[in-house]
Amino acid sequence: MLALALALTGCGGGDKKKADGKTGPPPPASTPQPESEATAAPGATSLKSSGGLRKPVTYGDKISVSVAGIRYVRDKAKGPGEITGQQLTIFTLRFSNGSGAPLDLNKVRVVARYGPKKTQASPTSYANLNDFYGTVAAGGSKAASYAFVLPPAGYKNVVLGVSFDDKHKTAVFAGSLRH
Repeated sequence: MLALALALTGCGGGDKKKADGKTGPPPPASTPQPESEATAAPGATSLKSSGGLRKPVTYGDKISVSVAGIRYVRDKAKGPGEITGQQLTIFTLRFSNGSGAPLDLNKVRVVARYGPKKTQASPTSYANLNDFYGTVAAGGSKAASYAFVLPPAGYKNVVLGVSFDDKHKTAVFAGSLRH
């Protein structure tokens, strides 16, 4: 009986804290960043691409992934690890959710490869570009940009892979870029 009484007393202690209202401050409200800010790249210049890089990938459940824009910029080295004059290639991707359920974008992974040997391009941060995060409501869409160190010598053969969950195959975009 004593053990049962102690166990019940121990379990009831947590309710007292809740009743006192001392649970801590509520989490801050998340304010979604406007798309123009999420995909902004100051000083970037548009690149032209072949059709393979611009053709959207649409899955059977009406979720689609597309390359909405491709730009390049010379890095001015304003942040840690940035190299002055290094050319970065920025891919803006867009998910459109035509399914009837929310689309989770918290596991998006983007890989860029270039050249005849399919060398993996190094991802980099530039101008506080945002990765995908959160969800996209049914019928909605969301864009984000990813920057890579992709030398112009590799522009003739570019492959971009976008994965976002275990249910869908990786979306693959392949083609060439030019100024």
